[in-house]
Amino acid sequence: MRADSEHRFVACCAGVVFAAALALHLSGAEIFPRQFVVKVGHTIARSLASARPTRPARLPDHYFWLSRDFAPGDPRLVDVVGAGDVMMGSRDQGLDPDIETEAAALAKSAIADIFRRADVSFVNLEGPLYDGEDSPSKVCDRCYVFRSPTAYARYLAQLGVRAVSLANNHSGDYGEAGRASTLDALRANGIAYFGLDHDDARVAEIALKNGTQAAIVSFAPNTGTPDINDLDAAARLIRALKTAHAIVVVSFHGGAEGEAFEHVVPGHASFDGEDRGDVVAFAHNAIDAGADIVIGQGPHVPRALEIYRGHLIAYSLGNFWTYGAIGTEAARGDGPVLEAWLAPDGTVAGFAIHSTDQHDGNVPGLDPTDDAEQHMLALTRDDFPETAAKLDAARPRRAGS
Repeated sequence: MRADSEHRFVACCAGVVFAAALALHLSGAEIFPRQFVVKVGHTIARSLASARPTRPARLPDHYFWLSRDFAPGDPRLVDVVGAGDVMMGSRDQGLDPDIETEAAALAKSAIADIFRRADVSFVNLEGPLYDGEDSPSKVCDRCYVFRSPTAYARYLAQLGVRAVSLANNHSGDYGEAGRASTLDALRANGIAYFGLDHDDARVAEIALKNGTQAAIVSFAPNTGTPDINDLDAAARLIRALKTAHAIVVVSFHGGAEGEAFEHVVPGHASFDGEDRGDVVAFAHNAIDAGADIVIGQGPHVPRALEIYRGHLIAYSLGNFWTYGAIGTEAARGDGPVLEAWLAPDGTVAGFAIHSTDQHDGNVPGLDPTDDAEQHMLALTRDDFPETAAKLDAARPRRAGS
């Protein structure tokens, strides 16, 4: 019996048992006490709420494999997919008139398959999902303000995105009203969220297929988000998460923006008068505290990869799905989608860089020239030669080889 059929069969049987127990209880029979009925009902509800159709594991056309202990496709591996910045259109900067048709096509594409097969998949959502008519909270001379329609949340759900980071410099463009509206829209579409500095939105939890949980948390230099520049506080939070979760995924929004800053350099980066963090120190601190993988966003261009103590760090995944104000020329149009397979101890067993671009359209599409992958690997050779040497030794494998 196929896995999805098994799940439906088990759920159906459990539902029959629960219905029978409930009927007997309501009729006055005490064959099943009330505590049993309630407990079984809650268990079924949790099971069905967390269930999603299972898909056979499928490897991309080529990938890097680093582990000697695990083979590709091993069910013990955790598949983590991360993509870069998302701002699908803003009422303040312009809306895509064809987004409904384009999003429907994207939901049927190979890109959607990547997100849907992952155990954990997320993007960085730039700007609130907000339909309000009030003025923005952010006032400045040289900056953008974003406000996407709340209906756009369903496009991310259709794509297979399971969670979004809100730790960035645009999630607060419309203040608390905008943030509250964003959370409501994401909840209504079954998308988890993380990256705001309050208890109900700081961390997202994702149920894994082995019965354990993954936690995702994100940091930024912006008001209302966990602080990328407070390394001690970040380490305390990550250590606490690791004690209760099998996998901890850390994201960050940091580093200066644009092609002039595509290289990763040590030390703090400043941009428009703002301290955007020391991303190398932050990422290493996160791994040292127990993070299993670190994935960055923010510079709007791809940046290098690093393997640190056996764990994968991606310093920026560039722009994934942006429209209007965010330029997609040259490297800004390259959108690497990172897929990493993590061993039970959190080290990286293998990974793939799926190249997408927005050069010829308003939504991302797979790029057959693999520009994003080649660009990230070239930057890795320049910025982290030891990592590049490990990747050269692994060499990209072809599916089936």
